[in-house]
Amino acid sequence: MVYPRTRQTTNAAKVNASLAIAMEHALTCNNLKCRTELGDRALVTTCSHIFCLDCVHRLGLAGQETPRGTTCPACNSQLSKPDDAVITNLNPSEDYKTSVLSGLSPNVIMECAGRALSFWAYQTTQETYYQQYLYKTLTEKYSNLTVRLDQTVSDANAEIERLQHRLNSSAAEQEGMRRKNEELAQAYRDKSRKLLQTQELYDKVKRKAEMGHIQRAASDAVDSTLHVASQSQTATREFEGYNQDTQPEPRNTFALFSQTNRFDVAGMNSGIPRSSLHHVGVEDGWMRPAAALQCTF
Repeated sequence: MVYPRTRQTTNAAKVNASLAIAMEHALTCNNLKCRTELGDRALVTTCSHIFCLDCVHRLGLAGQETPRGTTCPACNSQLSKPDDAVITNLNPSEDYKTSVLSGLSPNVIMECAGRALSFWAYQTTQETYYQQYLYKTLTEKYSNLTVRLDQTVSDANAEIERLQHRLNSSAAEQEGMRRKNEELAQAYRDKSRKLLQTQELYDKVKRKAEMGHIQRAASDAVDSTLHVASQSQTATREFEGYNQDTQPEPRNTFALFSQTNRFDVAGMNSGIPRSSLHHVGVEDGWMRPAAALQCTF
């Protein structure tokens, strides 16, 4: 038989339990390699640790075949008794909540509730410590990463500055090389112009020298011809003086001077072959052959 007051108390307990569950955080597996959020069922130990069923089966913490003397994975406590590690329902039904402590004395109920609250406080404390350790670790990693980031940024800025300096130096060097190239090109043009002027002057001097050689050769030829003509005229006069009584007056064969006062070398019997008189001079860049060589006095 259920009394109405008991029913009202049960309804109030439901509301309070719902609010408590909403305000509480979910437990996690105490295996540091797992840290999985627990579901409806988990294994609870008398050393105030709780594990998920996957870790329970993997570590062999429950079952009839499990040998006694198993240790807790979290604190290495001995779990030799049957009730040292039991699988419990973390979300019990209302009927289970009604009957689980029914019939127990208030002292036992309070003791059970106190131990349960101690278990929850221990789990909360351990979770707080873990979160603090995680926060500290992450803070240290963040600080190290910040230092490394600052160092990387500083190195990058230094490298950028060094490369910028090298770029500026290269640009200045390129500008200097460009100006030097222009100066060398201008100097080359000046040298080329001076070389051309020198070549032209050399050609003029060469032509003048060649003309001098030609003039000296012509003068030597004229002198030789005049010398031969003079010798021939002297010999003729001697011969005429010797034979003037017996010989008729000779014809003026060696008319040295004509009415135009020009000396006719071609008409003079100088003993030089007439054909040679037509080739007075030097070929290969000298005066070309002439029909007659005349000299004006």
